[in-house]
Order: sequence, then C-alpha cells, then structure tokens
Amino acid sequence: MTETQRYKIVERIAAGGMAEVYRGESAGIEGFRKKVAIKRVLPKLSQNRDFIRMFLDEARLCAYLSHSKCVQVFDIGQAAGAHFIVMEYVDGADLQGVLEHLQRSSRPMPVEVACCIAMHVCEGLAYAHDARDYNDEPLGIVHRDISPHNVLMTRFGEVKLVDFGLARASSHLTAEEEDIVKGKFGYLAPEVTLGLGADRRVDIFAAGILLWEMLAGRRLFHGETDVETFKQVQVAAVPDVRKLRSGVSDDLAQVLARALARDREQRYQQAGEFAQDLAAVLGRMGQPVTYRDIAKLVVATAGERAKRPRGNERDAAGVVGDLILDALHDFSSGGGDPAPRSLPLQAEKPASGDFVDPSEWGLDALFDDSPGPAPTVRSAGPPAPPVVTPAPAAPAAAAAQRARPAAPNANEGGPFWRRWFGG
Repeated sequence: MTETQRYKIVERIAAGGMAEVYRGESAGIEGFRKKVAIKRVLPKLSQNRDFIRMFLDEARLCAYLSHSKCVQVFDIGQAAGAHFIVMEYVDGADLQGVLEHLQRSSRPMPVEVACCIAMHVCEGLAYAHDARDYNDEPLGIVHRDISPHNVLMTRFGEVKLVDFGLARASSHLTAEEEDIVKGKFGYLAPEVTLGLGADRRVDIFAAGILLWEMLAGRRLFHGETDVETFKQVQVAAVPDVRKLRSGVSDDLAQVLARALARDREQRYQQAGEFAQDLAAVLGRMGQPVTYRDIAKLVVATAGERAKRPRGNERDAAGVVGDLILDALHDFSSGGGDPAPRSLPLQAEKPASGDFVDPSEWGLDALFDDSPGPAPTVRSAGPPAPPVVTPAPAAPAAAAAQRARPAAPNANEGGPFWRRWFGG
C-alpha cells in the first residue's frame, strides 16, 4: 500500500453553503481500513484567499483538539484546486435530527437525557476553550456556532461537537459572497447582536439554548423573519421552562437561568462550571443516565429516516457524478510534499435508503474511537493531474455528518453575520 493510495472516496453525504462532506476510507498496509469524513471547500470559494486562509488557520487549530467530545481533525490538504479536511467519521445522528424525530412522534425528550446531552456538550466546550498548543500557549478557541446541527451523537450514545472555527472563517467572505452563509440567528448570544464581541461565553449561552429547547420541545428564539429573531435574541426574554415542561426541578431551572443570563457577567464564565452543575442536578434526580439512553434516541431517529420515502431520485443519482467531476485525490500527509500522482478514485455503490440501516449496526463497528496517530498538518501544494476511475451513478445515502444545512430556514441567517463575526 503506497502513500498515494491512502484515501478512497465512497460517497458524498452532506453539502452546504461553504463546504461539502464525503464519506471516505483511509487505507494502510496489510488491509488496514478506517472510515473518515472529508470536508472540502466548495469550488466557488476556492479562489477566495481570505476565506481559504481562515479555513486553514482554523483547521490547524482544530488539529490540536483530541477529546472524546470533539470530532477530531486528522489532516488538511489540497487537491484539484480545492482545500479539504480529513476528520473523524461519526456514525449516528445529529441533535437536530433527534429533536425532529421526537417532535414528529409527539414525545418529549426525557429530562435526565436532555441534561446529560447538555453536560457532554459543555464538557467538550470546556476542553476546547482551554486547549493549548504544543508550546503550551492558549489557542483561544471559541466555537461560535453551537446549534443542534453541530452536536453529533454516535450510535453508542457518545456526544461530539463538530465544526469548530468555521463560523470565524465564514465571517471573512466578501459582501458579494455573504449570502452564501446562513448564520443561525436563534443560537446567538445577546452581546453578539449588540456588537460587543464574542468570547467563550457565547458558546455557554448557546449550550443553554440547546438545553432549554430539549426540555421545552420547541425553539427558544424563533421569529417569522430574520429581524424578528434578531430582536428576540437582543431582548433575551426566556420563558420559565417549568411552565412548559413537567418534571423540571427548581435547581435545574436555576442552572438554566444562569446559563441564559442576558448579561454575560451574570452567566457561567466557564463551560466546566455549567457541566459540573448539570452533573450535580443529575445526581439529585436519583435516576442514572447512561450512554445507552442517548443511543436509543439515535437508533430511533436513524430507523425513522431509513423508512422515509426517497427524495428526488435525479439528485440522488447525480451524487456520484458530482463526486467524479469534483474529484478529490490523495496527497502525502507525511513530509508535507504534494503526492507525485493522484489516487484513482473508486466510488463504491452507496447503501440504499436515507440513512444508515440500524439493523446492521451490531454487525460492524463503523465508529473507531482509538486515538490513532497524531494529527498532521501539511502545507498546500499544487495538485497532480487527476486520474479518476468512473463508477456507475447510484443513489447515495445521507448520513449524520454535516457540513452546513444546504437550505437553512429564512430566519436562521442573513447579512448580519459578517458584521458580527468580523475581525
């Protein structure tokens, strides 16, 4: 097995306004194979030097993150004129999908499970906020885009944060391109809408929104237009969740109120404090929560999606064709030099359905939580000419690994984004 045969593209699993994500495999000697996710910048942004610079800077920052609550970045590179990130593949569902499943089935999320998920989110944030580089210097990472789409959960019940840093990269688009990015207005902190800047406390506020929504079963800040949502966030009037959901204790309501304090000085200053208080609340509930409880929700969500009618067959069938036209080819991740030749891509026939078949989850372990080699950062170099082995077009399965929502709701984005997160 040569270095230039290291990655094989399998299928495209998500696409958004800035990037698209492919499921792939990392191959090694003696039949070694590991599933990975490959996120590639869209061609229309590949010539934007400021955006690419920020994309790579943030990818390098993310390469320092090595924690069970954060999706790991293994490699970054350039191929066919497009920059991409190789990262951990998460087999499961995102929080958005789980919430939608519960809403369709008219079932609330158990209070203790909601607290447990929020606690895991805060633990991941605490690690990222305090992360340091190899010289023991603080990295100063702020996620800036904590939302249900960026909280992934594996079929084993593990909770992982994804897309660190992309919000900052999106802020450097030009005025002509800013309509590409749709920020999630409903998960911003009040100080951001007031132009006061963003620090780790904006992530804490967003985590509080997630917990409130998991308990209430509906959106917290959600106007009919961008402007209405924007104003709701500025005012930050949070209804008492105890009036919307039974079983919420007074101490849990107090924890939630502190996380959602409009004045950031009154809010939790550290995500770890938020996590500790949630752990204490869970302890007082007297009802143990395990990863299995979260896994049940993931399995149910995946099962529902697998049974759903297929969408536009033409779009699904065109995925492999798009994959070939925009082929990613392999690169050297060892010495930082461009690969001498490209990898012949072998597009496997994707699985049928709209999600992973949960009946097969016990047969093969798609999630690999072994630490693996240390992340490697390589400098971008000129790509080698592509050598592509076409494959017959076939419908592609959707997965939980997300880039950005391809068509977010109108009230979840707008031109304010660049102004808020600029500089």
